Amino acid sequence: MKIQNILKKENIIFLLIGFLPISFVLGPLLTEIICLALIIYYLKKSIITKNFYFLKNKIFIYFCIFYLYLIFGFIFSEYKSETAINLFFYIRFILFAFSLSFFLNYYQKNLIKIFIIFSLSISVVIFDGYWQFFFEKNLLGVEKFRPDRISGLFEDDLILGSYISRLLPLLIALTIYFKHNTKVFCFNLFIIFFGFFLIFLSGERAAFFNTLIVIFLIILLINLKLKYKSSFFIILLTTLFFLVFYNPIIYDRYFKQTKSQLFNSDSEYLTYYYPFIKTSIKMFNDNKLIGQGIKTYRYHCNDKRFVNYFSNPDIVDNTIIKYESSWKIRDYIKILNFYVKEGDIIKKGDKLFDYSFIKNKKKIQNYFSDKEGKILIINDKQDRYQSDEKIFDIEPLNSPKKVLVKRDGCTTHPHNFYLQLLAETGLIGFLFIFFIFLILGIILLKNFIYIFRADNNRLSDPEICLIVGFFVILWPFTTNGNFFNNWINLISFYPLGFFLYLQNKKKNDF
Repeated sequence: MKIQNILKKENIIFLLIGFLPISFVLGPLLTEIICLALIIYYLKKSIITKNFYFLKNKIFIYFCIFYLYLIFGFIFSEYKSETAINLFFYIRFILFAFSLSFFLNYYQKNLIKIFIIFSLSISVVIFDGYWQFFFEKNLLGVEKFRPDRISGLFEDDLILGSYISRLLPLLIALTIYFKHNTKVFCFNLFIIFFGFFLIFLSGERAAFFNTLIVIFLIILLINLKLKYKSSFFIILLTTLFFLVFYNPIIYDRYFKQTKSQLFNSDSEYLTYYYPFIKTSIKMFNDNKLIGQGIKTYRYHCNDKRFVNYFSNPDIVDNTIIKYESSWKIRDYIKILNFYVKEGDIIKKGDKLFDYSFIKNKKKIQNYFSDKEGKILIINDKQDRYQSDEKIFDIEPLNSPKKVLVKRDGCTTHPHNFYLQLLAETGLIGFLFIFFIFLILGIILLKNFIYIFRADNNRLSDPEICLIVGFFVILWPFTTNGNFFNNWINLISFYPLGFFLYLQNKKKNDF
């Protein structure tokens, strides 16, 4: 292909659509740029052709009503300046889906090429994940952050399982759609199989349990002979049984850790998530109708009106100053210069030392004291330190050696869509999304009944796969992230573009 042809707008759009799946791995900024480019070009085309069919689409209208409601709730929010940008650009997600649908229809003859690029992108991510699982490092040399978790190409973000699980229904849908292409079909069955088990090996429990629901519903609802369905479930369950009981790390992750986070020694249910639940309910009760405003859980969660604490307080040792870093940082640090010596009296906020990371010497940082006391020991014999390794011993002024500190349930979001919607958008916002979940459930139930009636109203298998994917995204009985997170919305609305394309194609075929 000549350079001048590649640089044509149409070809650029084609390449952007093809590389969308890998952009979800490379970072949200790249995905946002592609999303914006598609939307702008789509709106431009719509204006030129005067074709605004999306304005008549029920899905678009429903989403716009929800969007207008969010703006209404924003008026009463206490944190307008912090959430304004997130709110006003939220409309881009539905426009992204419709623009994607438009261009899929435009490139209908080359749709198989887009699917091949999509499949290859996911296969690279899956291969890299397995490489990290077996060799402790991925293809880029990124080590595991925890023995029971795999991050792969996502490096310090443990969302590999979530990425695959969110795209798996679309991958299955497109595999069925192009089943006439034997080579592509067989290759993608291979990807689906290994993708499913990588979700399990990644240690992301919510992603794995959601994927189990996806696989179960798809196998139950698609047009497939019973003997194939039975064989598939037997192979699936046998492999999972082998992985769980012959790998102690996996067993610990899925059984022991889950048990400890759901029940404490006093058998208190949902121990780990209890403070998030209580805080969300308190925020909801304070403003039941419209909530506190989108993305405000992080600001209200330590408010005395809403705050809740974990039942087991942390024991803080006041005789130690530790080098503290995010759990994501596993690099050693090197002390560049001490500003204190043994016997000094330090105050809170005093500069203690300069340090840099060993792997990134240009990243020089300062470390300040978070408590007052007298320096007793400076362990400066080493030239590098790990996270939480002792560097100082101090004797705090007027402070006990050990204190119990209550941990509150304050974080950026309560780890569940519906709790977040109740807290931030109230009952009305909650019902908007829960109604979608119910409608999707009814559609799936109807198609299950149609199996026994051979009804012509039954959705096609690719459509069923996508509906199942949407249904599980909104599944209420699990942790599912931040409802207003950009990455989650982009990767969730991405399959909607394909669903809209299939719906439009069906109408045009009749």
